[in-house]
Amino acid sequence: MSTKTSSPPTHRAKVATDTTTLVAGVRVEHTSDDLGGNQIGDDGDVITVTPVSFKNDYTDVLPSVNLRYKLSENLVARAAFATSVVRPGIGKMAPRFYLNEDDEGEFGNPDLEPYRAQNYDLSAEYYFSEGGVIQVGYFYKDIQNFIVDQFYNDPGTYRGIDYDKASIPINGQSATVSGVEFNYQQALDFLPGLLDGTIVGFNYTYTDSEGEVPDGNNGTRTIPLPASAKNTYNAMIGYDKAGLELRLTAAYRDEYLDELGGDAETDRYVQDHLQIDFTTKYRVNEHFQVFADFVNLNDEPYLAYQKGPGRDRLLQYETYSYTAKFGLRYTY
Repeated sequence: MSTKTSSPPTHRAKVATDTTTLVAGVRVEHTSDDLGGNQIGDDGDVITVTPVSFKNDYTDVLPSVNLRYKLSENLVARAAFATSVVRPGIGKMAPRFYLNEDDEGEFGNPDLEPYRAQNYDLSAEYYFSEGGVIQVGYFYKDIQNFIVDQFYNDPGTYRGIDYDKASIPINGQSATVSGVEFNYQQALDFLPGLLDGTIVGFNYTYTDSEGEVPDGNNGTRTIPLPASAKNTYNAMIGYDKAGLELRLTAAYRDEYLDELGGDAETDRYVQDHLQIDFTTKYRVNEHFQVFADFVNLNDEPYLAYQKGPGRDRLLQYETYSYTAKFGLRYTY
């Protein structure tokens, strides 16, 4: 079982003036998959093992364009277009299967196609001080053949293997992702005395995603893309002066689709999550630095569930308390 990808050198052109920089390029990638395994047969009397192999070759031409325009001394606008390809992982493509004692199976899918996307980005950056910036942006992605794990809760057969329940990676059809981003960072060097080492930051992203997947009845249904949360943000306050670095951060994300069931009522979701972390570093000299990391100080749990109808069904609930790590770092 092997996957080979060859990427000839990227061809790129650049045009620059005092206010404008335009970079355009194209990359060509060729992928060759050679997958092998064994097909197990059982007619009740005789078990047979038959070697199977799957080959797939494809070439992608991936153009991109990036434009940077300086509107003023402190204001910069950017626009970009790029095409991309994401190949399935070997574990998802391998012609393999695993059945436990309850005939619940996990399968690989050698027929998976890579997913391809066209990506559009617009942004503006305003540098209002030497250590301060505000950024806003808009993004849009048009995706084909995105990959998702489909869970089947009814008995069936896949590649000659019977199962009672199964997880099989599949290609969805088309999907779109769009959203807006905001970022603010500032060093508060105008504060008096030791306080001038204070830094603050905040970023927020809103994402709207939709994809089409088979519904099991020769039709399709619409889902949010797995692991895509609508709202995410990170807030930070810190300190950086005289070799001392401190960071207190809060990271939030909305609920997201984790695993795809046979229908909307059996889809698995992960609950929204807010986690607070603290990191400190102190540089003793040019070679030695001591550090300490504290993760999940607020003991935020992990919770997975299925939605309605009527009420949610709890699938998994885990608490971990916080994690602490201490160390000494040497550089030379």
